[in-house]
Amino acid sequence: ISTIWPMFGTANQLLAVVALSVATSAIINAGKQKYAWVTFLPMIFVAVTTLSAGVLNITDNFLPLTRNAETATQGYVNSILTVIMIICAVAILAEATKKWYRVIVNKEFVVHGEVMYATDKDFTPPTFGCC
Repeated sequence: ISTIWPMFGTANQLLAVVALSVATSAIINAGKQKYAWVTFLPMIFVAVTTLSAGVLNITDNFLPLTRNAETATQGYVNSILTVIMIICAVAILAEATKKWYRVIVNKEFVVHGEVMYATDKDFTPPTFGCC
């Protein structure tokens, strides 16, 4: 069995985490925070399970390959690429969390590149929802 398939499974599920974080951002930015749980809870579940599985893939599957001269390159490549995917997913989640905090707590929205606050006169949340 090839050991590259677990890496692609991790990549696929981390892409789902990114998609759910974008959907959560769109819901929050549209001013519909009470519905954000619909995408937030699955995002948390998939993120925790996939990040844990990614770490286990590295420690249990990929790094043992580096001990054998015939599979060492494959082990290092899979380990490095999985670490890069995990770092990127965590960075995206961290940035999304900062954005959610600014919108929910500070009532700060970015509309057409301009920062606006919910307390501003004649403010309505953006209807497009994203970013």
